[in-house]
Amino acid sequence: MEVTIDDARRFAAGALMKLAVPADIADDVAEHLIESDRVGYASHGMSILPHYRRVLTEGYVAFDGRPERIVDNGALIGYDGHNGFGQHVGKVVIEDAIARTQQRGQCIVTLRRSHHLGRMGHYGELVAQHGLVLLAFSNVTNRSPTVAPFGGTEPRLTTNPLCFAGPLPGGRPPFVVDIATSAMAVNKARVLSENNLPAPPGSLIDANGQPTTDPGVLFADPPGALLPFGGHKGYALGLVAELLAGVLSGGGTIQPDNPRHGVATNNLFALVLDPQLDFNQTWRSQEVESFLAYLLNCPPQDPAHPVQYPGEYEAANRARHEKTIELPESVRKPFADLAAELGIAPLAAV
Repeated sequence: MEVTIDDARRFAAGALMKLAVPADIADDVAEHLIESDRVGYASHGMSILPHYRRVLTEGYVAFDGRPERIVDNGALIGYDGHNGFGQHVGKVVIEDAIARTQQRGQCIVTLRRSHHLGRMGHYGELVAQHGLVLLAFSNVTNRSPTVAPFGGTEPRLTTNPLCFAGPLPGGRPPFVVDIATSAMAVNKARVLSENNLPAPPGSLIDANGQPTTDPGVLFADPPGALLPFGGHKGYALGLVAELLAGVLSGGGTIQPDNPRHGVATNNLFALVLDPQLDFNQTWRSQEVESFLAYLLNCPPQDPAHPVQYPGEYEAANRARHEKTIELPESVRKPFADLAAELGIAPLAAV
């Protein structure tokens, strides 16, 4: 389903405002969702809207929630998201961290109690646009665990993503690594399931702990579980994210004494750096250019797919989707129902 970006923005922001979300927050959420679709991540794009409508009407998200700075110690700032929409809360928090880094050369920032922050690479790109570097870890609370620990048969963790991003010289797109520490994101499994597509081998187990490629097991009763990416290595990184984001923010971990209302709540621990602060900028740029030339000149296994660095995929997709985005066919009916329920013009395919 191909739609124009302008119509997608009108539809997403309009739907949220019909649900009493303030215009500026609705605009931030809509922009974030659309950018996720633009760069090739439908799992964090417009397809989430019907779910957001549900959690709003059930009172699990504060429609007007805004972040509050609760710690201010110069280059260390901490926020409470007050269960507001993460795409707005995260933008405000990261923009504050950018400003502090421009003043001081670095900033540590924590955030607790934010609704779903969305695609973490979005914040990485925002930081890189200012010539800065981001290293961020997130954990997920207020829902049941979805990821089995290495060697385990039942979920005990969540997808706990990490993001690294920074600028590159020579007008290149920024370097952006945005990965779940599970084999895939929950929303990716949801999109695959809704479109009757299999999951990659080695990414899921069913409720009996047996390997499967059926993403629907994640939403069954009893549910299966995602596996960590890379076996014990992804598992270890997931624990790092759980402890840094959950404990240092004060937002808590997935341990069962904390609430599990079925609504993703994110905590964040992030470090923003000015990479040009301490020594010769010319050498640094030349060194990065030389390394990239060495890396990208590697002969490819498939001539049709040359070696890339993380961030090129997103930049190429964004360039291809300058005016329109592609949405999964599975959203057609939910979006039509949403438009009818809220009394707004439906999203029109082009």
